[in-house]
Amino acid sequence: MTDLHREAKLAALRERVRDQLDGEDELVVTSSDVEAAALPQPNSNRLKDLTQWQGGLDDGTVAGLRQFASVVIFLGSALGILSGLLLLQGNPVDLLSTDLLLSERTVDLRMQVLEAESGAALEGLRVEWVDLDSGTVLRSTTTDAYGWFNLEGVLTEARLLRISAEGYRTSELELVPQSAGMPPVTLTPGEGVDRTVLSTGEGQWTLDDAVRLSTTIGVLTIISGAVGLMAGLEVRRGGRYRRTQYLAGLALFSRGLIVFGPALILLGMITTSFAKDQFADEREGPNVPDFR
Repeated sequence: MTDLHREAKLAALRERVRDQLDGEDELVVTSSDVEAAALPQPNSNRLKDLTQWQGGLDDGTVAGLRQFASVVIFLGSALGILSGLLLLQGNPVDLLSTDLLLSERTVDLRMQVLEAESGAALEGLRVEWVDLDSGTVLRSTTTDAYGWFNLEGVLTEARLLRISAEGYRTSELELVPQSAGMPPVTLTPGEGVDRTVLSTGEGQWTLDDAVRLSTTIGVLTIISGAVGLMAGLEVRRGGRYRRTQYLAGLALFSRGLIVFGPALILLGMITTSFAKDQFADEREGPNVPDFR
């Protein structure tokens, strides 16, 4: 239609030239005449052409991309649901690869004993590691020439540390051992017992906390995976494009096998964007300029 329109304009221009030559009038051809003849005029077909799939892909190929996107979103979401079930049923310390949950269950307790008044290191003091409930001495050692002692492989549970020496008050500290950062113990001359609660373990990360966290993450992972399955259905149905992408975005939190599930879902979202014109809401209201 565009070529016919151009030919008609050119024919009209030639006719005007012929009439002017026959009447012996001066030949005047304005720039607007030339532009009007050469410029292609938009018509209703232009709007239709702009709604076609860009990039040279036919409708069958684009539909195939949409189906592929549906499959990979389904697969990534299913991996997320599987990971959530593993979190609920397995060992949270093994399944959750976070530094917070990988804390050691045993540590080497290394501390120094000093005299309270002079700050001098005390050598040869008896150090006992005592069970709080039974009062049983679990481990014992003595301080070295620099006042240091070391208890290897003690559980990170509340115990009683008893340090005693002739001529000094016995020091009893209720604490949870840590691998680093334990303050020195000071002894004062005299008789009797000084009891101090250095740490009861409150506010520290425990296995129960890990189980609760893994359960919460597991439930959220399963929910995110279910949302991803809904996104896959939306892609297959070709309903609402924006709603589909929002659902797929939420499904990225499903953490299927840590990274593989989200990677598949992201691939599906990208592929879906290429098949955007296959969705009903995009076909009903395409965002293209009106040249009519």
